Amino acid sequence: MRTCPHPFASLVLLITLSAAAQPPTSPLGPVSPTTGLVLRDDAVRALIQESSGDRIHDGVQRLALIARDTQSGYTEAAAWTKTAAEAAGLQDVRLEPMKDGPQWRATRGELWVAGAHRYRVTSYADLPMSLAAGSGAFEGADVELVDVGTGTQEAEYAGKDLKGKVALTRGHPVAALRNAVVKRGAVGVVSSYSTPPWNLSHRMDGDFPDQVGWGVVPRSLSTPGVPAPFLFMISDRQGRELLAQLRAGPVKVDVSIATQTDTGHLSIVSGVIPGTRAGEELVLTAHLDHYKPGADDNASGSATLLELVRTYTTLIRRGVLPPPVRTLRVLWLPEFEGTREWFSLHGEEPVRRVAQFNFDMLGASLTRAHSRFQVSYTPDWNGSFVNAVSESTLAFMNRFNSVVYPPRKDFRIGSVTGSQDPMDAHMERYGRGSDHQLFNDHGIPGVAFSTWPDDGYHTSGDRPENVDPTQLHRAAFAGLASITVAAWAEGAGALELARLVALHGVRRVAEDEFRARRDLTSVPVAELPETYRLTRAAVRIAYQREREALRSCLSLGAPAAPVQAMAKALESAEAQALGRLEVDGKARGASLREASPSAAERQARTFVPRRVKGQELASFDELARKAAPEQQPRVAAVQAAITAAETALRERGEGELRFYQLPDALASYADGKRSVADIRDAAYAEYGHVFPVDALVELFGLLEQGGVMTRIR
Repeated sequence: MRTCPHPFASLVLLITLSAAAQPPTSPLGPVSPTTGLVLRDDAVRALIQESSGDRIHDGVQRLALIARDTQSGYTEAAAWTKTAAEAAGLQDVRLEPMKDGPQWRATRGELWVAGAHRYRVTSYADLPMSLAAGSGAFEGADVELVDVGTGTQEAEYAGKDLKGKVALTRGHPVAALRNAVVKRGAVGVVSSYSTPPWNLSHRMDGDFPDQVGWGVVPRSLSTPGVPAPFLFMISDRQGRELLAQLRAGPVKVDVSIATQTDTGHLSIVSGVIPGTRAGEELVLTAHLDHYKPGADDNASGSATLLELVRTYTTLIRRGVLPPPVRTLRVLWLPEFEGTREWFSLHGEEPVRRVAQFNFDMLGASLTRAHSRFQVSYTPDWNGSFVNAVSESTLAFMNRFNSVVYPPRKDFRIGSVTGSQDPMDAHMERYGRGSDHQLFNDHGIPGVAFSTWPDDGYHTSGDRPENVDPTQLHRAAFAGLASITVAAWAEGAGALELARLVALHGVRRVAEDEFRARRDLTSVPVAELPETYRLTRAAVRIAYQREREALRSCLSLGAPAAPVQAMAKALESAEAQALGRLEVDGKARGASLREASPSAAERQARTFVPRRVKGQELASFDELARKAAPEQQPRVAAVQAAITAAETALRERGEGELRFYQLPDALASYADGKRSVADIRDAAYAEYGHVFPVDALVELFGLLEQGGVMTRIR
């Protein structure tokens, strides 16, 4: 007997097939009342549930096996990354060769204590970073070991013959290399130094007695025709053992090192997830180079990029996401050097690079490494929508992951093999120290994702077991959520993004106004007129930054009229904030009138510098080293002002990376519109420190003389 089909079955099937045939919709939507993001809740869940910190950790363990600070090791890592990126679905993956240059490599490096009870102290084969890159070849038996303390003071060398001997130091090895080797004829140095100066606020040498620090023999210490000195890095415990033996009597060492320097190059690994709109890109970067193991720094960022690619290509293939509007350009490269090279190769391409996202040191266990997860803002002079996107992402992550057992399991970001650490992520004011700074210096808004500090930073303690898969998953989601908004925003989605920018801008300018009013309230009365002028400038700059962030949504396709209305509202709010500041100033009972400008001030107001195209990454330190003798007083004046600023910021509790390469950060303000006096005010808004205007005139004058700047007027 033939059965008649259900009368609605064909209709249900037709509706199902039609729905399945519909292209996926944009992941963007209005600000979610649940998450506070401009991503649809289902898109947020998809990004969380598809991405995996466990997979990233597998990549970290693989890369940590490779010494990526040599050409052979880096080449191996780049080849593996290229293969993994292709497997993850990245397109047009290629190895772009960088310029040829000297490439150091070692085949043997052993340090032994000689004598009846001969034993090996360290070995390149066991721990490659124990033999510093740039070390020269050496063979020697029964070479006397001489303690030089920190290696920095002349008194530590008094009465000691170093010629043909090995210096033992607990200080920074470069000081001992200069004083013991270059000046006194030692053949090499053994150092137990382990803490970079910018990390001294988080750990001291000896806090982790078995960590070995990362050292390099600078090329500048090598003399043509003379073998380069060698440098072995050992742990604090090993250093104290050798020192104890020296106190008991002479110690001699056997050294066997085979190294060579050849001409060769590293390569940039590059690929894309193509977008639908031609000529627009987002750039995603992670530096691939580093010593072995270098797990958090930066196998974690490199492996995370692979997982971001895999997550996106999987969701696009399944129809959960449409292809992005803007192409995602993914780069694995040597830190700084590779980014400089990439700009030299691609900086003039007719491509609008909307934003850059940098992934460096992402996975440190928050509990084991005493770290926390953070994302940097762009500098105030480079206002962008990416700040509000990153800020809203971290707020969402904290809200649903600040406890071990969150009630919304679908918004929990964890891993199968990772920790249950509660989340406490933070946005940080602009700091430098990784590749995002170079993109900002080129005018491309760049933000950095990182875990900082890290007890194993730049030591042998940076191992995979101190990298947490849960933290890796969270870092991956932070990147995915932020990139998704930037890559898929257009039309209505870009307008919703502008509304998010306006919302978060209100909070940021409120904080800026608070700082300005606090500064105005706390200064002595005699300083009130100048502080009033600076704090007014800081408030104006804060509102200007947020208006620029709003306008950055226009280039994504947001309609002009509502964005302009939001910017107009900020102008009204700015006038009210300046009024409150004036009330505070007058309440102090002193005149707010400025004194007559000094000669240096008048000069600063008429000096409008602009960075010379192609010199975006020129370094003041390099220029200062090459300055003629007659320019040294000017250089010294700038350096004294920078040192004073660094000391003040350090005493105020600012992180060291906040003012890393500070002269170059100040130089980035030169846009051909701001005078040096304007730059002084803008730097006060960014750093809360008053830079002497005469020193800034000298800084920009030296940069102009060095061909880095041109003077508009």
